[in-house]
Amino acid sequence: MSTRNRHHHKGNAQPANPWNRGNNAGSTDGQQQPKVKNVKTPANNGGPSSSLKKSEEKFAQAHQKNLEAAKKYAAQQSYESSEDEDERGGSDGPTQDILGSVLKNYGGGGGDIGKTQEYLQNLLESRSAVCLICIGTVKRADSIWSCKSCYTFFHLLCIQRWANDSISQKRISHEQQEGYYNSRGEYIPKPALSVHWDCPKCRKEYEPVDIPRHYECFCGKELNPANHLWLIPHSCGETCRKRLVPDCGHNCVLLCHPGPCPPCPQTVVVSCKCGQSNAKTIRCSQRSWTCLKTCKLKRNCGIHECGGVCHAASECPPCTSRSKQKCACGSRTKEVNCSESRWSCGKVCGKKYVCGLHSCEKVCHEGDCGECPLGLPRTCPCGKTSSVASCSEDIGTCGDTCQKYLECEQHRCSERCHLGKCGQCLELVRKACRCGSLSKEVACHKVLNCDLKCKNVRSCGKHPCNRKCCDGQCPPCDKVCGKTLPCGKHKCNSLCHHGPCYPCNQKATVKCRCTGTTQEVPCGREKKIGAPKCRLPCRIHSKCHHTNPHHCHQGDCPPCQKICDLPNDTTNCAHPCAAKCHDAVRVVTKDKNFKPVGPWDVPMEIVEIKQLPHPQCQVPVPVTCIGGHETAQWPCYNSKPASCGRECGRALKCGVHTCPLQCHAFKKRDTTEEDPRCQSCTAGCLIPRPAGCSHPCKRPCHPPPCNPCQAPTKVACHCGLTQIFYKCHEFYSTDKTEQELVAFREGILSCGQKCIKNFPCGHRCNSTCHSGDCPNPEACTKKVKITCECRHRRLEVACSAARTNPRSLECDESCKSVKAAKEQVLTERERAQKEQEEAENQRELEEYERKVGGRKKHRERKRVQVEETKESYWMVMVAVPVGVLVLAVIVYFTLLR
Repeated sequence: MSTRNRHHHKGNAQPANPWNRGNNAGSTDGQQQPKVKNVKTPANNGGPSSSLKKSEEKFAQAHQKNLEAAKKYAAQQSYESSEDEDERGGSDGPTQDILGSVLKNYGGGGGDIGKTQEYLQNLLESRSAVCLICIGTVKRADSIWSCKSCYTFFHLLCIQRWANDSISQKRISHEQQEGYYNSRGEYIPKPALSVHWDCPKCRKEYEPVDIPRHYECFCGKELNPANHLWLIPHSCGETCRKRLVPDCGHNCVLLCHPGPCPPCPQTVVVSCKCGQSNAKTIRCSQRSWTCLKTCKLKRNCGIHECGGVCHAASECPPCTSRSKQKCACGSRTKEVNCSESRWSCGKVCGKKYVCGLHSCEKVCHEGDCGECPLGLPRTCPCGKTSSVASCSEDIGTCGDTCQKYLECEQHRCSERCHLGKCGQCLELVRKACRCGSLSKEVACHKVLNCDLKCKNVRSCGKHPCNRKCCDGQCPPCDKVCGKTLPCGKHKCNSLCHHGPCYPCNQKATVKCRCTGTTQEVPCGREKKIGAPKCRLPCRIHSKCHHTNPHHCHQGDCPPCQKICDLPNDTTNCAHPCAAKCHDAVRVVTKDKNFKPVGPWDVPMEIVEIKQLPHPQCQVPVPVTCIGGHETAQWPCYNSKPASCGRECGRALKCGVHTCPLQCHAFKKRDTTEEDPRCQSCTAGCLIPRPAGCSHPCKRPCHPPPCNPCQAPTKVACHCGLTQIFYKCHEFYSTDKTEQELVAFREGILSCGQKCIKNFPCGHRCNSTCHSGDCPNPEACTKKVKITCECRHRRLEVACSAARTNPRSLECDESCKSVKAAKEQVLTERERAQKEQEEAENQRELEEYERKVGGRKKHRERKRVQVEETKESYWMVMVAVPVGVLVLAVIVYFTLLR
């Protein structure tokens, strides 16, 4: 159990966790102390070394035991972490998919859904769900219960035991309670039993019927939800559908989720609070909105307009305009708020009723006083009989028993009906005195006190009570304290009390430094409050060359805040010193010769008033660099020309480059040409060559143009069979136009031989060596053979005509005769094959009958069948060669023609 969880568990004091009492026994402040058992130490000889050695051994054993416990706890936590990751199927992979599926049906947006997503992500990824009862991690497959107020998770078995034990302890505690008598002798019965159990975290009260009995999902639709890898743990995966809070008529559209439902994301069309603006579409959770118009409604006075920013009609504040108004009876007038125009002066009306005998006893009121109340139907003093009489007549008693409750509110008056109040209760009842030591029967209206003096010490903690028949509530001490107050001048005049005395209530006078201003302060607080603020000028002379006017003060004078304005002798320039006055500056130094005795010794600080030298002049002065590149404002004390750090930039003799040296001095300032101190150009020619030329210019750095490139170059012709030699400046010339250069290159790279490329049709190109695709591929004149549909006729035509219409040759009569001969041969071949199969089947059948011993067939029938079979067989053997011969002759003559 971690220290954080232990502290949290300690905060839930009632009801206590009964099954964790044994583990927390002997602990202090929620931390379990290590127990050391069987510690063998040498015998104590009474010396300090033996006691110190024993303490060190105990500390070493406790330290070793704590280290072992920490290692064991760390190993257990790592094992549980790996086990949880295995159960989740990864650390961060499925979590984002889970949250995406949860929030896919949510139509709202903004910060509310962001908070809900953050709550879910922290809950799933940080493993922050911990059962506060057993201080264990709530895993995916555990049965849980979630509080409806704080939405904290608990194991189902843990919360069931918690609720049952809480109810049992309250019942046991109620049975042990008893009634008691108070200081007035009244019997106070024990309070009624309130059986409920609380959430261990937020202390929300639940009834016994609310003890969870089943494991449900968060929305309560499914019992014992399955542990699905792609759903939130303990969720059914269906839409929540809970009524949103506050109830707006819509349901939650998130998937079954832990924690509270987010605000309603639906949109509604409503007007502003005052109703003056047009309706607009907003979120249902923000159903009311405020425009910037002022309210035009009348306030409660009915005269003035509200004038406030848009709000509901019932939220108009009371009218604050003031006017003189009369009271309700009209006898007084005063200035009041307009909303309080009806006010009462508190005066009794005193006007005579219509009867002229009695006066109105109502407090300041409006309207008529009404009829005389004595003229209305009245009852006798006890209220049992009623009669109607004029207000001048008195209603007498009825003669019956009064029977009104006396002041004790327990007994009734036994006298006859009478005027005025009833007397005191004379019933004898048994009462106990205040201290409870005496009990006897006395009259009900009397208070029973004994003569026993109280020996308890009063609240001051010094004097006894000595009060007779004290009920335990001893009065405060009535003696004078007399202690010297913290001011040290006066004594305490209060009654004897416990604890420190009140501060002194006397006054003392304090004065300023010049004694021109005085002030009265509480006695004893003169040093703490200090001298009063004095507005008179200080009388101490200034220590610098300025006049330093300031008010009277305590301590040293404030430093001068004026500018020095004396000649600056530090830099010996013409500028006056612009620093703050430094004629008299407070300087704190430490004694260099101080030798401390120990680490507690601190060197003494020496405070001196000194005149400091003038600081260096900071006035900006224009300074030009030694190379003449720029002029900048530099401080006066450092106004010597120097290098600016840029490149020199002077043009060199080559006319192409500039001096690369850092800003330096030079002789001629009126020119920008190369100076003797500049670095000469040593670079080669850097002029870019024509596009395609890869040969560098061999001349040193010079202005353009370069000499034509004479390098010989060879390249293959367009067809790749011949190497063409040319000069580089001719092939990549810059004097010709682009069209002329293209035509020139085309003429040079053509070898004049026949092109070796093929047309798309497969025949060789007829043109000479050229670049790009071969020209006119559709005009190929090569001869190709085409055939008719049956491939009997053949004809040679040009390639272009064959590609245009490859099936232009039609079949003739010879093609048809050849086709018919082929069909006849095929028919004869099929018929002969069929007869051969029938003969083979007949032979196999006869062979089978012969083996199984069947009946013999008639010889004549058998002979006829055999003869027919042989005859058909010879006919086939003769017809097939004849047909093949005829077909060959027909094909031969067709081909010749």
